[in-house]
Amino acid sequence: MQTTVHEVELRGGVRLTVEEAGRGPALLLMHAGVSERHMWDPQWEDLAADHRVVRWDWRGFGDTPHVSGPFSYSEDVLRVMDALDITRGTLVGCSFAGFVAIKVAAEHPERVARLVLVGSGLPGYEAKNPPEVERLFAEEEAAFAREDVDRALAVLEQLWLVGPARRAEDVDPTYLQQARELLRRADRPDNGAVSEDSSWSGEGAFESLKMPVLAMVGDQDVPDAVASAHEMARRLPGLTLRVVAGAAHLPNMERPAEFGAVLREWLATTGEDVRDE
Repeated sequence: MQTTVHEVELRGGVRLTVEEAGRGPALLLMHAGVSERHMWDPQWEDLAADHRVVRWDWRGFGDTPHVSGPFSYSEDVLRVMDALDITRGTLVGCSFAGFVAIKVAAEHPERVARLVLVGSGLPGYEAKNPPEVERLFAEEEAAFAREDVDRALAVLEQLWLVGPARRAEDVDPTYLQQARELLRRADRPDNGAVSEDSSWSGEGAFESLKMPVLAMVGDQDVPDAVASAHEMARRLPGLTLRVVAGAAHLPNMERPAEFGAVLREWLATTGEDVRDE
């Protein structure tokens, strides 16, 4: 399988390295905030067999630095699509990337054929975590505040890679090591960058979506992510909800066979004739 690398210029002079492989309906694979583009390695070759798959590191993650000034992740998605001549595509977003995908779909529905939301939050909806999970979030923030990066990453690992209700020894060690390496490449200094997406309330946006939507979540994910997935199903008739057993926040990495089977089945029943133009 051949992967083509593109250099896409974003607002502020950021140079984005975008990888592309395969031909067919366009799938934009957008990584979680606790990872980077290689989280999609388990699906990359399989999906490229009959899709045009595209991925990159968001600003501030992996190989892409932040630069000072305002920016928009949702705008970056559209710039990637324009640079690669993708008129419409399916957005696959994990975690915060799902929020970005919802924003793009709500503001530019003509560009989005389908949505796949993995462990994603729901704009305007805040589920409550139990006190023990909230304590972990507070501990992570405090560790970053005192610049104890190792402790902060350890807490992030517990929350998102292992899952708050499990122990590390209960998780497949190969998956955990791979996810841990990506976590350490996930977040870079903001260098004065300010995301404009954070001010978007998204009120009523999700309910207005008309394209097919698949929501997936691991049953070992943080409770508010699980609750958000079920709330999506309640608010949007026709949404397909799938819970992946034995997986935390990155089910495509932890349970790649199950994740791939669900995604493949759903793509096959929601308009595989949709092509990028």
